Amino acid sequence: MTRATVALERADSYDAPVVRDVVTSVVDACGGWDALVRPGDRVLVKPNCITNAPCDRPAQTHPAIILEVCRQLLDHGTKPFVGDSPAWGSLEGNLHALGVLDELRRMGVAIVPFKNPVKAPNVDGRVFGHLTVDRAALDADAIVNLPKFKAHRQLLLTVVIKNMFGCVGGRRKAWWHVKAGQYENYFGRMLVETFDLLRPAINIVDAIVGMEGNGPTSGTPRAMNMIMASTDGPALERVAAEIVGIKPARLRTLQAARELNVGTPHFDRIDVQGLSIADARIADFDLPKLLPIGFSIPRLVKGAFKNAWLTHQQARSA
Repeated sequence: MTRATVALERADSYDAPVVRDVVTSVVDACGGWDALVRPGDRVLVKPNCITNAPCDRPAQTHPAIILEVCRQLLDHGTKPFVGDSPAWGSLEGNLHALGVLDELRRMGVAIVPFKNPVKAPNVDGRVFGHLTVDRAALDADAIVNLPKFKAHRQLLLTVVIKNMFGCVGGRRKAWWHVKAGQYENYFGRMLVETFDLLRPAINIVDAIVGMEGNGPTSGTPRAMNMIMASTDGPALERVAAEIVGIKPARLRTLQAARELNVGTPHFDRIDVQGLSIADARIADFDLPKLLPIGFSIPRLVKGAFKNAWLTHQQARSA
């Protein structure tokens, strides 16, 4: 049986020196950049850029972590670019709201909105023969997944696996809620197979300040004071569930990872390095009351108009 390593390290602030040291530590625990990427690689840095929220509202990956990962990738001779397809607003607009857009451009890091969907064969899939994701994600030599630790009103908790759903472009994500939301964990299996198709080289979770309550956009900040990392996404998601006291059977993503034999979602096969689970545990993390995953057609149409208006407003203010 294969085993997975999950690194947990204390990080009490987003100050640049703190983030630099902790990101370095968790990456080294996962083998180091030399084992994950090669000089000259085009590396997709995939943060959570869900909406036009500033960094003091923990809906998106904090700019300090995005910038530090990009700096380290540049130092290792790679060509990082930041890509995503936000649920609300534009990628540039949401990065501007975070206060990170200008610095990324100054560093020479390209910003790549996902607007080129490709129907890709899902060779190792057991549920979906093809999945539609953005060409930029498929063509990247490596992916660094930078999710935010958040409660979620439809999935209870999102940590690692769902962040790669941002590689599905535009309103197609909402259509998946219509198509898959009414069937028993069809949506969870889609998320896991999308994650497995793209296979990030490493997953680094912003859990310095997470979001509890009515996530993924309207919850409240929760100081968690850590950064988490692993090359095995389901293993990291399983450790996250352990930290906040969620039984793995309650998380659709972990159910699907077990069913589809993706990654290492079994706690007894995971080696935790750095901070212990006992020291990381948060016994009173506020979880939401679950809502249905499925979207109705009227909700889909309303969301499309709302997003078009928001994107237009962001473009006007740019």
